Amino acid sequence: MITVFLRSLTQHWDGKLIAVIVSGYDGDGAAALCGIRDVGGITIAQKLATAKHPDMPASAMETGCIDFVLSPRILPRKSFELRARKTKGLLINK
Repeated sequence: MITVFLRSLTQHWDGKLIAVIVSGYDGDGAAALCGIRDVGGITIAQKLATAKHPDMPASAMETGCIDFVLSPRILPRKSFELRARKTKGLLINK
């Protein structure tokens, strides 16, 4: 379900996406992460040591399409920072 949702976002929100994959079961969402980066989005996964259920962030990291791996404590601040930099056109994706 998450993969379908993330893929649909790439069709309408290119370059304006910040996808965050956090603690959860299964690898749902991972398959769509490279597509998000392909359209200029940013991808973030929760640091495995901080995830109660690390399946989703681990699967995300295995794709090779994660820009940042962050703890939940840092994640909100970094997301806002990235959004502000993207809005000003200062962020250059990998």
